[in-house]
Amino acid sequence: SRCASGFKPSPRRLATLCEVLPGTGEPLRCGLALSLSLGGGCSGAMATMLTLMNQDDGARRVDIIGLECGEQSPAHALSALGSTTFQEPISRQVAETHLVEDRRAERERRGHVKWSKEPVVPDVGGLGWRTKTGHLLKNQSYYPQVSKNLWDHPTLAGVNTWKEWHGPRMRADAEIMERLDRFDEEMDQWEAKKTFVNTTRVQTLDRFYGQKNQRSQLQSSSSWAPHRHARREVHSSYETFDGTLDEKPSKVLKKVLTEKVLKNDREAIRQITTRMQNEETWKQVFKQMEQERRSDLRADLQQRQAHTDRLMQLAGQPVRTHLPPGQVHKSMNNCSTRTEELAKPRRASLPKDVTARTDFRGLVHADNEHALEALFPGAGHELSVEFRARATASSQPGWPPPPAAETPRVVTGKGSREAKLKKEASLTTLSIPASSQRIEKLGTRNNPEQLKQHSKAQFLPVVAPPPPDQSVTLLDEDWSPAATMRDRRKVTGDFARTSHCSSPMSPAVESLPPPRRSTVYPMMAPTSPSSPEPCRSLLRRSSGSTAGCTLGSSASAPSLLSSVRSESSSGRQQPAGKLPAQIKTASVCEELDAFEAQARTSSVARISNFFGTPRAKGQFK
Repeated sequence: SRCASGFKPSPRRLATLCEVLPGTGEPLRCGLALSLSLGGGCSGAMATMLTLMNQDDGARRVDIIGLECGEQSPAHALSALGSTTFQEPISRQVAETHLVEDRRAERERRGHVKWSKEPVVPDVGGLGWRTKTGHLLKNQSYYPQVSKNLWDHPTLAGVNTWKEWHGPRMRADAEIMERLDRFDEEMDQWEAKKTFVNTTRVQTLDRFYGQKNQRSQLQSSSSWAPHRHARREVHSSYETFDGTLDEKPSKVLKKVLTEKVLKNDREAIRQITTRMQNEETWKQVFKQMEQERRSDLRADLQQRQAHTDRLMQLAGQPVRTHLPPGQVHKSMNNCSTRTEELAKPRRASLPKDVTARTDFRGLVHADNEHALEALFPGAGHELSVEFRARATASSQPGWPPPPAAETPRVVTGKGSREAKLKKEASLTTLSIPASSQRIEKLGTRNNPEQLKQHSKAQFLPVVAPPPPDQSVTLLDEDWSPAATMRDRRKVTGDFARTSHCSSPMSPAVESLPPPRRSTVYPMMAPTSPSSPEPCRSLLRRSSGSTAGCTLGSSASAPSLLSSVRSESSSGRQQPAGKLPAQIKTASVCEELDAFEAQARTSSVARISNFFGTPRAKGQFK
């Protein structure tokens, strides 16, 4: 049927309205038919709605609260549950009996933690509780207060997920392990930062106090070795192959100056020396021949003079007296002794170093002793000097000729000059203002004792030694916190290495920045000579400051100066911190008073400052 307003219920709506009202068992079809038959229009539909609401009484809901389809009632679901209750497929146990052990040692030893499927679940912290009907109970654990991914929440997980993931994590106490790992990582970061700060500060202090010690040595030293410059920086004529040998490192010199090359170089020096010795010998022979010829001429002249004297004697003429045979004629002059010495012929001088002549230019042992020192550390310079000295000795003129220069024995290794100096030398050091607790937590230091093992020894007074090979120079490590955390085994207090592969290797150090090579190298030099003895003795008599030298050299107190000089000349020693007994304050004051009294009576102007107006000479105002 159709109502007055044109409303026509659909068959679905009619079937829905004819359902039984829950709790009463009374069909609604009669009431609906009654309202429709009574000419029910819209007023009949409203009456049906009021009837339904009155029967519900606010405590129950019908399946359909209106003419349209709505949501289903929980009671409708309960009617289809059946007679059995929900049972969990996994047993629960009390949380107090769920024991936990720290398995980080096992993880560090094996690299992982062994696990198996968890057969039980605790009553707290495990799966969410469910009702008898199997619905998840939305209690406090269902709504976590910690912001985390809900997929990783054990309350919302399923049974299989609990057995294979959440259960083993709870059994190994993974959350506590993670918190302890995070705490250890924070402590390691803090220790790495402290190591970085302490190492940087102590290295800076070592460098500053080393420079201070070096400046004090340079101040009192008469000469020092400047930085060595290449020959080609002096003149472009040294832009040759052999002119740059002194600049090359040892790894390059080993390829150029082989044993065969050095042997032929020494043989060339021997041949040149033999030729020069032969020339010098013939020069000496020619000199002797000239001397003998001069002696023959003088003897012939004397013989002629004797014949002339004999003829004059036979002729009755007076005969001049001459020197007896064997005596040398000496001319009469009035010059000084020095002038007579300068008038004598110059002796044939022999060179101190025969290899300084131009015949030996370009030979390694004659020109490149610096390269030999780089090739044979601690013995190359002695090799060149000793071989040149033997070559000079073999070039002396004479017959039979002297033997050829022999090759010196090269001492390397522990018997070299540098090895002995590193073992026996004592260094002049200055203490740095750092506590023992700070020094104990260091990576490394740059103190002289550590640099001593990697330094070069100065063998010439004003020439720097050649640099060492790069493979044996000290590496500059990276002590940043990130690098220190990845390799804590370097924090030993005196860590030093020269090779990149000498550090203990581990997978964590593969991404570390490599250490850098330094652009300078340390050098051991002899300390400067001590101060003069007069100044030291005067400083011992003074109060420990440099005022003693100034006071002793002052001309305004002659008695003080004379007493100090007499004391130093007598050789008597005074205890430190006390002046000589003759020097009294009263005597100094009396001397100053006498000087001022004399200045008043004299015609000399009074003492004034250096900026005073100059006065005319002889006037006193």
